[in-house]
Amino acid sequence: MAFRSMGVLHVQSTSVPQPLVGSWISAGIGAATRTPTTITLGTISGASATSDAQVIFKQGDPVWLLDPNGANGEPAVISSVNAGANQVTLSPQTTHMSETMGGCNPVTTRPHISGGFGTGTWIILAMSVNNLLVQTEDGTAGAYTYLGVSYNMTATYNRVFKLPKVLAGQNPFYWNASESFGGNPFNVSELWVLGGSGNSLDGYTPSFCIL
Repeated sequence: MAFRSMGVLHVQSTSVPQPLVGSWISAGIGAATRTPTTITLGTISGASATSDAQVIFKQGDPVWLLDPNGANGEPAVISSVNAGANQVTLSPQTTHMSETMGGCNPVTTRPHISGGFGTGTWIILAMSVNNLLVQTEDGTAGAYTYLGVSYNMTATYNRVFKLPKVLAGQNPFYWNASESFGGNPFNVSELWVLGGSGNSLDGYTPSFCIL
């Protein structure tokens, strides 16, 4: 069993949901391609000494690409991470030869968008896991941090759980989706997060086990 944590991530908006474990593509993507593609990520991690590429992703990670309007969802694979440049490279998903794709597997099969938060295509960790834990940081500004299961979730629509704020120095709240059997029943790509009223980059830490 392996344990994995992202460190502290930050809620960006009270109106635009974001992936619980993911970032957005700020540069480097567009039309579908069969060649390795290096993309620059956003700043959900929010820490000056780290980058989303470093905090969230590792070489070999499966990811899910999804445009902000919920269109063009497709899988991809990270082949390398350049933490200092906040970049990851997407490469062909396997080495299997495919006649239907002109002799090689694609990197992407659909167009995607480079842009800012809420406009650039989401890049989401798509890993099946056990024992998912989400803990908020103390001293957060928003009344609640909302967890949901849709790119267009709201505080009341497709919501799974809401975590209330606590003052600095108090024990923070957490949500634990605990399963201890084999099969990794949760996929982290399904979960989204939204800030509550008064949100100001509230922090949260997701962690999970991989069997």
